[in-house]
Amino acid sequence: MNTVLAELGRRYVERWVAVLVLPGLLYVAGAVAAHRLGHAHWADVGRLAGLLDPGGPLGGGRTSLWVLAFVVLPVLSAAAGLAARGAAAALGRLWFDPWPYGLRRLARRRTAARAKRWRAADRAYLAELEGSGARPPAEARARIDALAARRNAVALGPPGHPTWTGDRLGAVGARVWAWYRLDVVFAWPRLWLVLEESEQNALRAARAELDTAVTLAGWGVLGLLPAVWWWPAPLVAAGVFAVGLRRTRAAVDTLAHLTEAAFDLRAAVLARELGFDVPEGRLSPETGAQVTAHLRKHV
Repeated sequence: MNTVLAELGRRYVERWVAVLVLPGLLYVAGAVAAHRLGHAHWADVGRLAGLLDPGGPLGGGRTSLWVLAFVVLPVLSAAAGLAARGAAAALGRLWFDPWPYGLRRLARRRTAARAKRWRAADRAYLAELEGSGARPPAEARARIDALAARRNAVALGPPGHPTWTGDRLGAVGARVWAWYRLDVVFAWPRLWLVLEESEQNALRAARAELDTAVTLAGWGVLGLLPAVWWWPAPLVAAGVFAVGLRRTRAAVDTLAHLTEAAFDLRAAVLARELGFDVPEGRLSPETGAQVTAHLRKHV
């Protein structure tokens, strides 16, 4: 048991250093450089020389340098990392969860605008599908596929969230319910227990990639602070945020696909483990409804 705890402690320290301290150290160094350059000398890299020299802005005696390197910088780096995680948590609330009360009106307007776009794209898709007949030629099939992709780029179903990421994750529950009549909220903890280790690892990796991407966007938000001293900072922050947002969308799509795939592959196994008579093949909606009633337990 002591060996297990020691290994867990070692991995926790490694993760703490990788997630908080190292990116925070880069951020602190960038903030110090931005303060040193200022607005007037924003591109004068020569002003950064001698920062740690004796008598310099950050210099001092040997003891001061040791304190700076092993006490001040790690603390500031960890503080910056925690601030970035806080910004990431706020972004996650906006991207994945219902918006807070003060933003409900804006959320309704954004959701309505996205729903309007989705309905227009869906009408164009259905019109092309109906006009092409039962066996459309290759050119018509290409147009149908393009219109379907255009609609799905807005959302896989009628939007119910102000952001694409929120709708993409919400679509998993809607699609699983429509196909299997399984309630994802109640079924997921039980389904996790019947997944194979490789499947669990794939989902863990997808979730870790999502957390990393949202944290990168959080660093982009935090990158706006050095703009007080250095005017190009918002440009750098915007680039970091854009990369974080792009990676977040990709990670959300991957996680949603893997979660839905877990139900496609293991829903019947879950039903059999719960004692339901399920023949080989996929879970039927009728049996899925019984499984959901069993899992909800009248809740």
